[in-house]
Amino acid sequence: MKTVYKMLLGALLGFLGAYCLLASEFEMTLLQTAFEATLVITGLTVLFIIYCFSGISRMKKRVSLSVSGDEEDELEVKQYRTFTDVTLANTVSTILSIIAIGISIVTEQPLWLILTNAALFLITVILSYVSISVLKLVYPNRHLPSPTDKDYGKKLLAISDEGEKHVMLDGLFHTFQMMNILLTGAMFILIVYSLGANHSQLFSIIVVGLVLIILNAYYMLKIRNR
Repeated sequence: MKTVYKMLLGALLGFLGAYCLLASEFEMTLLQTAFEATLVITGLTVLFIIYCFSGISRMKKRVSLSVSGDEEDELEVKQYRTFTDVTLANTVSTILSIIAIGISIVTEQPLWLILTNAALFLITVILSYVSISVLKLVYPNRHLPSPTDKDYGKKLLAISDEGEKHVMLDGLFHTFQMMNILLTGAMFILIVYSLGANHSQLFSIIVVGLVLIILNAYYMLKIRNR
């Protein structure tokens, strides 16, 4: 029942979001400023990538520090937080680069802009593997699986203690709830926007709807057959 309420909340937020987009003539504004918008997104992507490199560098430097007792615990907390920050920054930069590529292609921007963002996308993919590899240096005794291992998720879960599993479960559950709100909201934004702008988003609506159904069905079947 909570999931239904959250989806209704997403629908309300989506309706309000679509109304705001229509009121601001979002589509026309985006088309007119596509080049500038792509440059801004590209710039943000570069900043996030720089932050990732900086975070990875800090993690490597801390590995060589000799500490014990409370200092060791504090260092471990710093390393963990830096890793999560780097992971988040890398994820955001990956998504931004894809958005920039999409805008560049759809609005027929210069080829160099498309290639630049394609290169940035490749860098973010490489960084995701590098950051996980650095984690092995941080926890040399944990026997972390290789990031290229096809069963990476299962093996990582297997070596995690109960506290770590609880943290992961809590994060995943709240992410699942937020996903329902945001995707439902996105559907209503597309529906209302299609009606108001006379520009059909039917394919996008169907895709988002299918994603919602598949993810919820997968989750429910997983917990049903546990």
